[in-house]
Amino acid sequence: YSSGFDGEVKALPVLRAGERWRLPVRLKRPHGLVNPGGFDTELWLWSQGVQASGQVRETRWPQPLGRTWRYPVEQWRQSTRESIFRSVSDNRWAGQIAALLLGDQASISAKDWEVFRLTGIAHLMSISGLHITLWAWMASRLVSAIWRRSDGFGPSWCLRYPAGHAGLWGGLCFAAAYAVFSGWGVPAQRTVCMLAVANLLQWRAYRWPVWERWLLAAAAVCLWDPWALLQPGFWLSFVAVGMLFWMPPQATVSGAVATPVASWRHKLVKQLRQLWREQWWLTLALTPLTLWLFQQVSLVGLGVNLLAIPWVTLVVTPLTFAGVVWSPLWQVAGWTLQVLMTVLEPLSQLPWAVWRTAAPPVWLGVLGLVGSVLWIGSRQRWVRFVSAVSWLAMVCWQSPRPEGTVQMLFADIGQGNAVWVRTARHSLVFDTGPRFGLDNDAGQRVLLPILQHMNERIP
Repeated sequence: YSSGFDGEVKALPVLRAGERWRLPVRLKRPHGLVNPGGFDTELWLWSQGVQASGQVRETRWPQPLGRTWRYPVEQWRQSTRESIFRSVSDNRWAGQIAALLLGDQASISAKDWEVFRLTGIAHLMSISGLHITLWAWMASRLVSAIWRRSDGFGPSWCLRYPAGHAGLWGGLCFAAAYAVFSGWGVPAQRTVCMLAVANLLQWRAYRWPVWERWLLAAAAVCLWDPWALLQPGFWLSFVAVGMLFWMPPQATVSGAVATPVASWRHKLVKQLRQLWREQWWLTLALTPLTLWLFQQVSLVGLGVNLLAIPWVTLVVTPLTFAGVVWSPLWQVAGWTLQVLMTVLEPLSQLPWAVWRTAAPPVWLGVLGLVGSVLWIGSRQRWVRFVSAVSWLAMVCWQSPRPEGTVQMLFADIGQGNAVWVRTARHSLVFDTGPRFGLDNDAGQRVLLPILQHMNERIP
């Protein structure tokens, strides 16, 4: 690829958080491409409060106006990111650590993101409710332990305020602080809001049923951010939590001899069975919703998540947190990520690693989700048979092809042309649009999502 430009290009200045610059810019109303199965850029910008976009004009060179200390969190985030890349020898692992700790998803390469998507663990490699909840839990236990041992600091704090309540609100404060440090993204805001609702109910000793708590948390998130309803993460997270509530209790075995070794082994086996059970039910429940939203689901995701969730949650994430205190631990975290990728990369290259379907209609998506709910909540054979039929209808859906006619789709690619002609047995693509860079063109950004949206086989 060559741009055809043969002039002298000035290097861009290094930007630091908190700096003020004067730039000659040309502003315009935000504009994005609108295509079936494509990303709605205009809607996303509107939900983020961005009212204009623009470009820097060439009339004058940007002028620095000085620095300000009004953005200490952003400056701390930038310095932490630079420390990560200095401490980790390989930028690949440094980028993944920055994504886990700072929410800097742009630091992960497109190739690694594809591996995470194909293996079904993309939710683990960014700031999510799991990471913030883990941070809140650890902080809550620490605050409670310190609170119970407050006699050494003078009058016991427990006499004034219970240690359990102190742990609740201390964990919430630490979770909110970490959410702000990670960039205060929408998933982080949603998790902090849910934790605040749960803590409030527990603090006031309200004995609400779990479904009422679940609905209250969802309502609070929607009041805080109404645009969350348009984000797949909102539906995936709340449906996953709802399915965990809907799961029938696990049967217990009575009459076992309670020796110390047997008790330890019994607890370990019980935890492993519970992990398998929860992951299996969640995979079954979220498959229709995932196909509805993304038109693909990982077939290796069940086994990969059984290994990756404990590894990332109990090993990688604590090391990334501890690296803030002692930076050499970031290198250790990079080694643990390298071990994880050694397992993920061969699995992502399997020809059957992902199941793809065309985008189903709304009624079929709802039918598949209802089928998953009925399967999990009922043990009657006829109910499970009906739910299995509805679930399979959703999973095996294919877009009907035109019989005796021709479908033509003119893709919105900005400048240029791209036409997709579809018949009962053939698909023809005329032109793929312009190229924007070495690894960026209209074919990848526009045409591939359209073809995947219709489950068109790509040779």
